[in-house]
Amino acid sequence: MISAHAPALVDYVYIVDIFPHSGGHARILLNSKFPGGAGANVVHNLATLGVETMLFTTLGKDEDARFFVENTKAKIFSEITDELTGKVLVFVDKRGERTFFVQPNSAGKPFVKVKFGDFLYIDPFPSEMSFEIQKEVMKNFDGFVTLNPGYIYVSMGLERLVELLEFTDMLIMSSSEFEMLKCSPVDLIKYVDYLIITLGENGAICYTKKEKISEKAYKAKVVDTTGAGDAFAAGFLYGFINGLPMKLCLRLGNYCGAYNVERIGARAFPSKNVVEEFLEILKDSR
Repeated sequence: MISAHAPALVDYVYIVDIFPHSGGHARILLNSKFPGGAGANVVHNLATLGVETMLFTTLGKDEDARFFVENTKAKIFSEITDELTGKVLVFVDKRGERTFFVQPNSAGKPFVKVKFGDFLYIDPFPSEMSFEIQKEVMKNFDGFVTLNPGYIYVSMGLERLVELLEFTDMLIMSSSEFEMLKCSPVDLIKYVDYLIITLGENGAICYTKKEKISEKAYKAKVVDTTGAGDAFAAGFLYGFINGLPMKLCLRLGNYCGAYNVERIGARAFPSKNVVEEFLEILKDSR
Protein backbone atom coordinates (compact mmCIF):
# COMPACT_ATOMS: atom_id res chain seq x y z
CA MET A 1 0.00 0.00 0.00
CA ILE A 2 1.50 3.32 -1.10
CA SER A 3 0.41 6.65 0.36
CA ALA A 4 1.33 10.09 -0.94
CA HIS A 5 1.34 13.35 0.97
CA ALA A 6 1.10 15.70 -1.97
CA PRO A 7 -0.86 18.59 -3.49
CA ALA A 8 -3.97 18.15 -5.60
CA LEU A 9 -3.70 20.41 -8.64
CA VAL A 10 -5.64 20.82 -11.85
CA ASP A 11 -3.52 21.51 -14.93
CA TYR A 12 -4.79 23.82 -17.63
CA VAL A 13 -2.47 22.99 -20.53
CA TYR A 14 -1.95 25.32 -23.48
CA ILE A 15 0.09 24.27 -26.50
CA VAL A 16 1.63 27.40 -28.06
CA ASP A 17 3.55 27.96 -31.25
CA ILE A 18 6.48 29.62 -29.48
CA PHE A 19 7.36 31.12 -26.11
CA PRO A 20 7.24 34.90 -26.60
CA HIS A 21 9.78 37.38 -25.33
CA SER A 22 8.73 39.76 -22.56
CA GLY A 23 5.94 41.96 -23.87
CA GLY A 24 5.39 39.73 -26.90
CA HIS A 25 2.58 37.33 -27.74
CA ALA A 26 2.06 33.70 -28.76
CA ARG A 27 -0.71 31.78 -30.50
CA ILE A 28 -2.51 29.01 -28.56
CA LEU A 29 -2.78 25.95 -30.81
CA LEU A 30 -4.59 23.62 -28.40
CA ASN A 31 -5.81 23.65 -24.81
CA SER A 32 -6.74 20.84 -22.43
CA LYS A 33 -7.52 20.24 -18.78
CA PHE A 34 -6.02 17.46 -16.65
CA PRO A 35 -5.80 16.49 -12.97
CA GLY A 36 -2.22 16.98 -11.80
CA GLY A 37 0.27 17.44 -9.00
CA ALA A 38 3.48 15.39 -9.07
CA GLY A 39 2.81 13.07 -6.15
CA ALA A 40 -0.84 12.74 -7.13
CA ASN A 41 0.26 11.71 -10.63
CA VAL A 42 2.57 9.04 -9.21
CA VAL A 43 -0.06 7.33 -7.06
CA HIS A 44 -2.69 7.66 -9.81
CA ASN A 45 -0.33 6.00 -12.29
CA LEU A 46 0.47 3.22 -9.82
CA ALA A 47 -3.26 2.69 -9.24
CA THR A 48 -3.74 2.11 -12.97
CA LEU A 49 -1.28 -0.77 -12.59
CA GLY A 50 -3.36 -2.31 -9.81
CA VAL A 51 -1.35 -1.03 -6.84
CA GLU A 52 -3.38 0.04 -3.81
CA THR A 53 -2.65 3.74 -3.40
CA MET A 54 -3.91 6.63 -1.31
CA LEU A 55 -3.51 10.38 -1.64
CA PHE A 56 -3.58 12.61 1.42
CA THR A 57 -4.20 16.13 0.19
CA THR A 58 -6.24 19.34 0.36
CA LEU A 59 -9.06 20.45 -1.93
CA GLY A 60 -11.39 23.36 -2.54
CA LYS A 61 -15.18 23.40 -2.91
CA ASP A 62 -15.20 24.10 -6.65
CA GLU A 63 -15.72 22.23 -9.90
CA ASP A 64 -11.98 21.59 -10.14
CA ALA A 65 -12.14 19.56 -6.91
CA ARG A 66 -14.87 17.34 -8.35
CA PHE A 67 -12.94 17.01 -11.60
CA PHE A 68 -9.77 16.03 -9.72
CA VAL A 69 -11.49 13.38 -7.58
CA GLU A 70 -13.44 11.85 -10.47
CA ASN A 71 -10.29 11.54 -12.58
CA THR A 72 -7.86 10.22 -9.96
CA LYS A 73 -7.71 6.46 -9.42
CA ALA A 74 -5.91 6.64 -6.07
CA LYS A 75 -8.18 6.69 -3.03
CA ILE A 76 -8.34 10.28 -1.80
CA PHE A 77 -8.32 11.43 1.82
CA SER A 78 -8.69 15.19 1.81
CA GLU A 79 -9.29 18.27 3.91
CA ILE A 80 -11.27 21.18 2.43
CA THR A 81 -9.21 24.29 3.11
CA ASP A 82 -10.36 26.82 0.48
CA GLU A 83 -13.11 27.75 -1.91
CA LEU A 84 -10.77 26.99 -4.86
CA THR A 85 -8.62 23.96 -5.65
CA GLY A 86 -4.96 24.42 -6.61
CA LYS A 87 -4.50 25.31 -10.27
CA VAL A 88 -1.54 25.27 -12.66
CA LEU A 89 -1.38 26.99 -16.03
CA VAL A 90 1.01 24.98 -18.21
CA PHE A 91 2.30 26.45 -21.46
CA VAL A 92 4.00 23.98 -23.81
CA ASP A 93 5.83 24.93 -27.00
CA LYS A 94 6.19 22.83 -30.15
CA ARG A 95 9.40 21.25 -28.81
CA GLY A 96 7.55 19.91 -25.78
CA GLU A 97 9.21 22.30 -23.32
CA ARG A 98 6.88 23.75 -20.70
CA THR A 99 6.50 26.68 -18.32
CA PHE A 100 4.31 26.59 -15.19
CA PHE A 101 2.29 29.26 -13.42
CA VAL A 102 0.89 28.03 -10.09
CA GLN A 103 -2.16 29.34 -8.25
CA PRO A 104 -1.89 27.42 -4.92
CA ASN A 105 -5.41 27.98 -3.48
CA SER A 106 -6.15 24.90 -1.34
CA ALA A 107 -2.74 23.38 -2.17
CA GLY A 108 -1.17 26.26 -0.27
CA LYS A 109 -2.53 24.90 3.03
CA PRO A 110 -1.23 21.33 3.46
CA PHE A 111 -3.15 20.62 6.67
CA VAL A 112 -3.78 16.91 6.17
CA LYS A 113 -2.14 14.01 8.01
CA VAL A 114 -1.09 10.63 6.63
CA LYS A 115 -2.95 7.96 8.53
CA PHE A 116 -1.53 4.71 7.09
CA GLY A 117 0.49 2.98 4.37
CA ASP A 118 3.55 0.77 3.90
CA PHE A 119 5.29 3.16 1.52
CA LEU A 120 5.10 6.95 1.61
CA TYR A 121 5.74 9.29 -1.34
CA ILE A 122 6.47 12.90 -0.44
CA ASP A 123 5.97 15.74 -2.94
CA PRO A 124 6.15 19.40 -1.77
CA PHE A 125 3.03 21.54 -1.51
CA PRO A 126 3.35 25.06 -3.00
CA SER A 127 3.34 26.58 0.48
CA GLU A 128 5.81 28.12 2.93
CA MET A 129 4.43 25.70 5.53
CA SER A 130 5.08 22.59 3.43
CA PHE A 131 8.61 21.82 4.62
CA GLU A 132 7.92 21.69 8.35
CA ILE A 133 4.60 19.90 7.94
CA GLN A 134 6.08 17.23 5.70
CA LYS A 135 9.12 16.79 7.95
CA GLU A 136 6.72 15.91 10.75
CA VAL A 137 4.77 13.56 8.47
CA MET A 138 7.97 11.77 7.45
CA LYS A 139 9.26 11.57 11.02
CA ASN A 140 6.06 9.92 12.23
CA PHE A 141 5.63 7.50 9.31
CA ASP A 142 6.37 3.87 10.16
CA GLY A 143 7.39 2.58 6.75
CA PHE A 144 9.52 3.18 3.65
CA VAL A 145 9.75 6.87 2.67
CA THR A 146 10.45 8.18 -0.83
CA LEU A 147 11.13 11.89 -1.25
CA ASN A 148 10.93 13.80 -4.50
CA PRO A 149 12.10 17.23 -3.29
CA GLY A 150 11.50 19.12 -6.52
CA TYR A 151 12.75 22.65 -7.08
CA ILE A 152 11.02 23.91 -3.93
CA TYR A 153 13.09 21.91 -1.43
CA VAL A 154 16.29 21.68 -3.48
CA SER A 155 16.44 25.48 -3.74
CA MET A 156 16.71 25.62 0.07
CA GLY A 157 20.17 24.06 -0.16
CA LEU A 158 21.74 20.82 1.03
CA GLU A 159 22.03 21.79 4.68
CA ARG A 160 18.28 22.34 4.92
CA LEU A 161 17.39 19.34 2.78
CA VAL A 162 19.30 17.08 5.15
CA GLU A 163 16.56 17.74 7.72
CA LEU A 164 14.28 15.67 5.47
CA LEU A 165 16.89 13.18 4.31
CA GLU A 166 17.25 11.96 7.88
CA PHE A 167 13.76 10.44 7.49
CA THR A 168 14.16 9.37 3.84
CA ASP A 169 14.89 5.89 2.45
CA MET A 170 14.79 6.75 -1.25
CA LEU A 171 15.52 10.10 -2.93
CA ILE A 172 14.36 10.72 -6.51
CA MET A 173 15.42 13.89 -8.29
CA SER A 174 16.27 15.30 -11.72
CA SER A 175 19.81 16.04 -12.83
CA SER A 176 19.12 19.79 -12.77
CA GLU A 177 17.89 19.54 -9.17
CA PHE A 178 20.94 17.50 -8.20
CA GLU A 179 23.26 20.09 -9.77
CA MET A 180 21.57 22.84 -7.74
CA LEU A 181 22.72 21.14 -4.54
CA LYS A 182 26.39 21.43 -5.59
CA CYS A 183 27.31 18.17 -3.92
CA SER A 184 28.35 14.64 -4.87
CA PRO A 185 26.20 11.49 -4.78
CA VAL A 186 28.29 10.40 -1.78
CA ASP A 187 27.04 13.42 0.16
CA LEU A 188 23.46 12.20 -0.30
CA ILE A 189 23.80 8.44 -0.18
CA LYS A 190 25.13 8.58 3.37
CA TYR A 191 21.62 9.62 4.41
CA VAL A 192 19.47 7.46 2.11
CA ASP A 193 19.57 3.87 0.86
CA TYR A 194 18.75 4.75 -2.75
CA LEU A 195 19.51 7.88 -4.77
CA ILE A 196 17.86 7.99 -8.19
CA ILE A 197 18.77 10.79 -10.59
CA THR A 198 16.83 11.15 -13.81
CA LEU A 199 18.79 12.40 -16.82
CA GLY A 200 16.03 13.10 -19.36
CA GLU A 201 17.03 11.84 -22.79
CA ASN A 202 20.16 10.28 -21.24
CA GLY A 203 18.26 7.88 -18.98
CA ALA A 204 18.65 7.48 -15.22
CA ILE A 205 21.13 6.44 -12.54
CA CYS A 206 20.65 4.71 -9.20
CA TYR A 207 23.24 4.99 -6.44
CA THR A 208 23.29 2.74 -3.40
CA LYS A 209 25.88 2.48 -0.68
CA LYS A 210 27.48 -0.38 -2.65
CA GLU A 211 27.03 0.37 -6.35
CA LYS A 212 26.06 2.68 -9.18
CA ILE A 213 23.63 1.44 -11.82
CA SER A 214 22.75 3.38 -14.96
CA GLU A 215 20.33 2.76 -17.81
CA LYS A 216 19.92 4.57 -21.11
CA ALA A 217 16.67 6.29 -22.07
CA TYR A 218 14.32 5.00 -24.75
CA LYS A 219 13.99 7.10 -27.88
CA ALA A 220 10.83 9.20 -27.97
CA LYS A 221 9.24 11.82 -30.18
CA VAL A 222 8.64 14.58 -27.63
CA VAL A 223 5.21 16.22 -27.62
CA ASP A 224 4.85 17.32 -23.99
CA THR A 225 7.35 16.76 -21.17
CA THR A 226 4.80 17.53 -18.43
CA GLY A 227 4.69 14.61 -15.99
CA ALA A 228 7.64 12.72 -17.47
CA GLY A 229 9.41 12.57 -14.11
CA ASP A 230 6.22 11.40 -12.41
CA ALA A 231 5.77 8.66 -15.01
CA PHE A 232 9.36 7.58 -14.44
CA ALA A 233 8.84 7.52 -10.67
CA ALA A 234 5.66 5.45 -10.96
CA GLY A 235 7.27 2.94 -13.31
CA PHE A 236 10.41 2.70 -11.19
CA LEU A 237 8.45 2.26 -7.95
CA TYR A 238 6.19 -0.36 -9.52
CA GLY A 239 9.27 -2.43 -10.27
CA PHE A 240 10.81 -1.71 -6.87
CA ILE A 241 7.80 -2.74 -4.77
CA ASN A 242 7.48 -5.89 -6.85
CA GLY A 243 11.07 -6.85 -6.09
CA LEU A 244 12.52 -6.45 -9.57
CA PRO A 245 16.30 -6.01 -10.01
CA MET A 246 17.37 -2.37 -9.99
CA LYS A 247 18.31 -2.41 -13.69
CA LEU A 248 14.77 -3.47 -14.60
CA CYS A 249 13.30 -0.83 -12.30
CA LEU A 250 15.33 1.84 -14.12
CA ARG A 251 14.39 0.48 -17.53
CA LEU A 252 10.71 0.43 -16.64
CA GLY A 253 10.94 3.97 -15.30
CA ASN A 254 12.67 5.13 -18.48
CA TYR A 255 10.07 3.38 -20.63
CA CYS A 256 7.16 5.02 -18.78
CA GLY A 257 8.85 8.42 -19.05
CA ALA A 258 9.34 8.00 -22.81
CA TYR A 259 5.72 6.85 -23.20
CA ASN A 260 4.57 9.97 -21.36
CA VAL A 261 6.46 12.58 -23.39
CA GLU A 262 5.00 11.29 -26.65
CA ARG A 263 1.54 12.32 -25.46
CA ILE A 264 -0.14 15.42 -24.03
CA GLY A 265 -0.81 15.63 -20.31
CA ALA A 266 0.93 14.69 -17.07
CA ARG A 267 -0.96 11.40 -16.71
CA ALA A 268 -0.22 9.91 -20.11
CA PHE A 269 0.81 6.56 -18.67
CA PRO A 270 0.89 3.03 -20.13
CA SER A 271 -1.82 0.57 -19.15
CA LYS A 272 -1.15 -2.45 -16.95
CA ASN A 273 -1.22 -4.74 -20.00
CA VAL A 274 1.34 -2.61 -21.83
CA VAL A 275 3.62 -2.52 -18.77
CA GLU A 276 3.38 -6.26 -18.18
CA GLU A 277 4.13 -6.98 -21.85
CA PHE A 278 7.15 -4.70 -21.64
CA LEU A 279 8.40 -6.46 -18.50
CA GLU A 280 8.03 -9.85 -20.17
CA ILE A 281 10.21 -8.64 -23.03
CA LEU A 282 12.81 -7.38 -20.57
CA LYS A 283 12.85 -10.65 -18.63
CA ASP A 284 13.15 -12.71 -21.83
CA SER A 285 16.06 -10.58 -23.05
CA ARG A 286 18.17 -11.03 -19.91
